[in-house]
Amino acid sequence: MGCDGGTIPKRDELVRQKKKAEVKDKNAANMAKWRYCTLKYDALKRPIVVDSHGLLYNKDAILEFLLDRMQFENGPSYVKKMKDVKELQLTESPEFKSNHNDLGNEYLDVYSSPFICPLTGLEMNGKYKFCAIWTCGCVLSERALRSINNNSSEKLCCPKCGKEYASNDDVIILNPENEDIALMEQRRQRLNASQKKNGSTKRKTSEIEEEESKSTANSNGASSSSSSAAANSNVSSSTTSKNVSTSNANTSKLAVGQKSVSDKTKIQQDPTTSHLYKSLFTTSEAAKEKEKNKAHWVTYNPLYF
Repeated sequence: MGCDGGTIPKRDELVRQKKKAEVKDKNAANMAKWRYCTLKYDALKRPIVVDSHGLLYNKDAILEFLLDRMQFENGPSYVKKMKDVKELQLTESPEFKSNHNDLGNEYLDVYSSPFICPLTGLEMNGKYKFCAIWTCGCVLSERALRSINNNSSEKLCCPKCGKEYASNDDVIILNPENEDIALMEQRRQRLNASQKKNGSTKRKTSEIEEEESKSTANSNGASSSSSSAAANSNVSSSTTSKNVSTSNANTSKLAVGQKSVSDKTKIQQDPTTSHLYKSLFTTSEAAKEKEKNKAHWVTYNPLYF
């Protein structure tokens, strides 16, 4: 009936219990968030961008997503244009080794990060909270940002580049945890409300500017109509003066032509002038006879003369 032959079974071989659910390693999950793109799961490399939810992406992956959304199953639906993400200004870690030895003969620190906080030197590997300022894109640890904001009671400015930003709503927590997701949601609601207010004020100002431009256009139109009437009167006077001058010129030309013809006829009728001098003009009798005897251009014979 079994168990013969000297076999000694153990309890775990005879009684099978329900297997426990597998629990993922928190450190490995954090490393995946901070080292890989949320969209394509590739290794993060510059340029790196962040969305309003604090998730990290490669910029080329976001461009591919905006060009063709169908090839991505779980893409960020709230990202509709490049203005919905912000490129990050990161500080590289001088101690990070990008080319590790794959032979297995040296220690490999999988939790080391290629980026650090420029003030505190903390590594951006998920153990510490990091924030990004949406105005300039600089990335700092929450510890450094909180200490600087507590000391300065006046304007808020980035400690890395010195650029001012409006309020704490411009600060985004990178890869937020469960307790930070609610804060990020409240921040997005406040930003949407402020954007709606700014849009309404911009519309009102644009309407006021349009009304002012219309009123100025009407006043300019009235002044231009009066100036155009004056210009038309000047043009009409100038045209009449031109017509008078052209008519005077024509009459003077006719008078000159008539005078020249009358002078030639007087020469032919003058008895004191010689016959040779009279034959030089076309009004002489010899010239008139020559015109009568001249053949047509079709029947013209050059040997005739």
